Amino acid sequence: MSAKKKKTTEQAPLESKIVKLKPVFGIKPRIYVPLIWGIIIITLVFLFLILPGIRQNGTFFTVESLPSDASVIVDGIRLGATGEELFITQGNRELTVQRTGFESDHRNIEVRGRIFASRLLPRKDKLTVSLHPIEGYDHLAYGAVEFAAWAATGPERERYAIPPVLTLTVRDVLQGGYEPGRDLPAAVLPLAIDERHLADILRAQFILKSAGAPPGAGTITAFINDFGLSASVQPDQYTAALEIVNEDRLNAFGLQNIANEDSAGIAILISEAEGIYTDAVSSHTFPINLYGNSLFVLIPGITAPIGDLEVVAGGYHPRSGALPVKVVVDAFLISAREVTNEEFAAFTALNPDWSLENRDGLVAETLADEEYLSTWSISGPAPGSGRDPVTEVSWYAAVAYAEWFTDRFLKATGRRARLPYEDEWEVAARLNGIPENTVELPSGMKAADTADLGNLGIRGMAGNVREWAQNPYRYNENRFRPDDGTSSYQNPDDSLASPERSVRGGAYIDKNLAFPSAVRGGLPAFRTSSVVGFRLVIESVE
Repeated sequence: MSAKKKKTTEQAPLESKIVKLKPVFGIKPRIYVPLIWGIIIITLVFLFLILPGIRQNGTFFTVESLPSDASVIVDGIRLGATGEELFITQGNRELTVQRTGFESDHRNIEVRGRIFASRLLPRKDKLTVSLHPIEGYDHLAYGAVEFAAWAATGPERERYAIPPVLTLTVRDVLQGGYEPGRDLPAAVLPLAIDERHLADILRAQFILKSAGAPPGAGTITAFINDFGLSASVQPDQYTAALEIVNEDRLNAFGLQNIANEDSAGIAILISEAEGIYTDAVSSHTFPINLYGNSLFVLIPGITAPIGDLEVVAGGYHPRSGALPVKVVVDAFLISAREVTNEEFAAFTALNPDWSLENRDGLVAETLADEEYLSTWSISGPAPGSGRDPVTEVSWYAAVAYAEWFTDRFLKATGRRARLPYEDEWEVAARLNGIPENTVELPSGMKAADTADLGNLGIRGMAGNVREWAQNPYRYNENRFRPDDGTSSYQNPDDSLASPERSVRGGAYIDKNLAFPSAVRGGLPAFRTSSVVGFRLVIESVE
C-alpha cells in the first residue's frame, strides 16, 4: 500500500505583502487619501472647536449678590439664582437681579462670545451686586409666613427637603435692619412638627442674637446662656420642643423625652374631664340674652380639659394637633345658632364692599376667593335659603360682620362681638353635650334654628357647618400652651401671625365623624368653603 504525498504550499511572510490602493474615478490614491484625511480633520475641528461656539455663543456668567439667593433674570427670563454659573448668549442684554423684600437691580450688559474652542476655553465673567432693602418691608413677617407654609406640608420626606426658611430670612432681616423685641420663637414654635423645623428656628435665633457674627466661643456661650435662661423661665416651651425631637437624638445628647410624664398628665385630664363638665352644667345657670335678633347663651368662666380626650383615651394619636390640655376660659356669650344667609344679606346691604357685586375687589385685595357667596345672586341668597347658615364667606368677611354687629347692636353695652377662640368654642360644645358621632345626626344641612340641639340650647355645633374661629391656626397650639392653662393664641393682626385661621367642628358632609367637639383644622383666611360658616361670641361679660 503506497502512501500519497501531501502537497504543501509555502506562504510568503506577512511583512512582504504589499497592498495597493486602486484609483477612484481616475483619481490616484496619493491624491484622494490626503484629501480624505484632510476632510476628517477639518470635520473634527469644526465639530469640536467651532460648532459648539456657533450653537452657544456667549459667556458663562456668575452673579454674586448681597444678600444671596436672588433670582437672575435676563431679558425677562429667569435663568437661575445668584451664585450659580449661568450661560448668557452674546449681545446687549437686560440683566435683573431680584429678591423679595429688596429693590431689584436693573442694568444693561454687553455679553461677548467666542466661536473657536469655546468648549475648551469658555468665556467666563463675574458680577457682584448689592441689593438694598425696600423701606418698610417686614422681612421677618414674610419669613414667618413662608415657614408656616412649609410646616403645613408635614415632616421632611425622601421626595423633598424642608428648606431653612427662617435661617435665610434672618440674614435678610439683618441686612434690612432688625427691630429687637419681636419674639420669633414664640410665633413659630407651635407651627413646628418636625425636629428640622426646630433646627431652623434655633439657627435663626442664633443669627439674630449674634447679629450675624460668625460662630465663636463668645457668641455660642452667650446664646447657650440665653437659651438656658429661657428654658428656666418658660419650661413649658422647652419641654414641648423636646417632645418633637427624635428620642434617639435626645439620648445622644444625654437628654430625656418627657413623653411618658406628659402621658400621665393627659391621663389625669381624661379621667377628670367628664366630671368637670358634668359638675359645671349642674352647678351653673346658662341664661339666654337677646342682642339684635340673635340669642346668646352665657358660658361661665371655667377651667377644664379640651382636645382629643376621647381619641387619646382609646389609644390613638390626637387629630390635627388636638393634644388634650387644661384651659382657663373667662365668661363669655356665644350665639345659640350660626349666622344665617338672611342676617349676612342685611350686613352686605349696608356694607356694599362685602357684597357679591364687589367680589372681584375682595379677590384683588386677598380678602376672599373666587367662590365668595357663589350660590348667591345679585339680589341675595337663593330663594328659600335665608335661614340656612351662611357659607362661602372668608374669615375676613366673618370678622367684618362681627365688627358691624358690634357697632349696630352693642355700642351702648361696652361689649364687643367677635369670632370664638378655639378653647371657647370647644368648652361651649362640651358643656352643650353634642353627639359623640355625626352618624347620629340627620343627613343634609339644616336651617340654623333647626340644626342639632344641645343641652344648653346651642344649635349646630356638631355637624351642620364647620365654623371659623378667631385665632390663627397653628398645628401644635395645644402643645405649646402655657402650663397654667392660659391661652397663647396669636393676635390675628400680628405681622408674625400664621396666615391660616382655625376652623372647628363637623359638617353635614361628615357621615361618620367621631367626637366633632374636638375636631380642628386650618384654612387660609381669604378662602371660602360651602361647608364653613360662623357664629359670634360677645366678650367683656362681667
